[in-house]
Amino acid sequence: MYVLGINQHHDSAAGLVHDGRIVAFVEEERVSRVKHDGTFPARAIRECLATAGITLAEVDHVAYFWQARREVTHALKHFVTHLPATLAVLRNDAGSYGGSASGIAATIRSGGVQSHSDDYHVGGALLLHLRRSYTMKKILCEAVGHTGPVRFKVHLVDHHLSHAASGYLLSPWDHAAIITWDGIGSDGTSTYLAVGEGDRIRDVRRVRFPHSLGALYACVTSYLGFHPTRDEGKVMGLAAYGEPTHVAAMRELVRLLPDGHYELDLSWFRHHATGKHQMSAKFLERFGPPRPRTRDEVPQYYADIAYGLQTTLEEAGLHVARWLQRHTGETRLVTAGGVALNSVMNGRILLETPFEDFFAQPAAADDGSALGAALQVGASLGQPRPTGGYIFLGAQYTEAEMEKALADAGLPYRRTDDITDTTARALADSRIVGWFQGRMECGPRALGNRSILADPRGQDTKDRLNEKVKHREPFRPFAPSCLAERSGEYFASDYPSPVMLLVFDVLEHQRERVPAITHVDGTARVQTVSAADNPLYHRLITRFDELTGVPMVVNTSFNDNEEPIVRTPADAVRCYLRTGMDALALGPFWTQK
Repeated sequence: MYVLGINQHHDSAAGLVHDGRIVAFVEEERVSRVKHDGTFPARAIRECLATAGITLAEVDHVAYFWQARREVTHALKHFVTHLPATLAVLRNDAGSYGGSASGIAATIRSGGVQSHSDDYHVGGALLLHLRRSYTMKKILCEAVGHTGPVRFKVHLVDHHLSHAASGYLLSPWDHAAIITWDGIGSDGTSTYLAVGEGDRIRDVRRVRFPHSLGALYACVTSYLGFHPTRDEGKVMGLAAYGEPTHVAAMRELVRLLPDGHYELDLSWFRHHATGKHQMSAKFLERFGPPRPRTRDEVPQYYADIAYGLQTTLEEAGLHVARWLQRHTGETRLVTAGGVALNSVMNGRILLETPFEDFFAQPAAADDGSALGAALQVGASLGQPRPTGGYIFLGAQYTEAEMEKALADAGLPYRRTDDITDTTARALADSRIVGWFQGRMECGPRALGNRSILADPRGQDTKDRLNEKVKHREPFRPFAPSCLAERSGEYFASDYPSPVMLLVFDVLEHQRERVPAITHVDGTARVQTVSAADNPLYHRLITRFDELTGVPMVVNTSFNDNEEPIVRTPADAVRCYLRTGMDALALGPFWTQK
């Protein structure tokens, strides 16, 4: 039985499951080359079908990650509850971007294309979601060019249940507590607490919009001059440069209530009134004007606000997690949703609550809800839970295709006897190397198959990567890929972190040894690499350790700023040529500048 999962929002994606086995999972942006592509994932669907060697005619079920009818019900209730403030939605402004957003007709016609994060009409978005829900079969067939008969049934899956299934049903456990958190789901849920039992997920509690930790973070992200729903990771990195000047004031934005409840103090916000990522006049009076959207250096004042925001989120997350653990008695936690990408919060939840085990899959945000919807429908129909890999689910290429990309670009290259030895020696010699191997990883982090690698010992490595290769803000940190069996020698916890979603302190006596991966606050977003998860990458790091005595490398995503992670050999070659990388390891082939 084939189940095709689809998400269309920001970060559209598709996943294909066959009799409980994940065949493929692909983010649309990787194929379209448009960062955070929110259009219908036709290219991703085609790639999933091609990987399986089937057509749409052989798909039995289609799982869509959204229930628009419940969204409309919640929206109407919300509009009435928060009158007269919600009359502001009729002005259809573009949030902190200024001016007006796209109108109702333009939003319906847009197909998910937006000029910025707040470029939509709220009513138009509701109608667009309804149309997708009721015409999904037609939309899907037209998008992939299928004109023949189909047998699939369309299932509309609750958004947060899709998130929960994307984590729990991929975890190795038969029971666990579950938290999913994001901006808003299809029934207004923003935080979902549940318990996984066998193949079933049981509701414990739902917190609904506007009381949303995702909206909290996104709205302040916009105030700080970054793009909401896109740049929250930048704000997490910026927070480490801040001082606790505004922590007490920022805590006023969220009320922590008994029994794990929380609510936002809506007097600080406008998202509940306008549907856009905006702070209120009260907030602006207290904290001053928003930072302009610019690549200029971020003033310390705004770094301090980022610090206060991050602290507030962490405290709210700990509050919710501690209650859920007490309520359920579970010692294992599964998490998903956009807020689950906040690896600093995740690390604190693991280390500062009674939870003993932690699991998140790499595509924890909305992209992963496509796979979660497919897994949930499969489980409801009696299909087994997947076993095996859940990280490297994308495209892979032959050596002939790799060699052709190098030849087409006119690059001199050679086939190596051992690409891990060649690469490790170059890294030890302070070269920055593009590393392209095997099946593409999923999620926003490079995990060792589409990575740019560097020497963690270099004092100037971070600046070289940010300035010459990634062309991005200088405050943004870089992560280590560390041998799993050696991570306890360098970090405050040796808990496995295969998908880079846990931040731990770098041990104080090791920080001078690995400055390139040590953030300004002494932490690192750790990826642990085991021989079982990725044998080739593990062998590379092992060889680097033999040469240098350091069991890790710097790992950042193989892309330029505002570009999706590379997918094909040709993508890799283009990125290598236009950035300051020193060398490229493309499969077994080696080229250098």
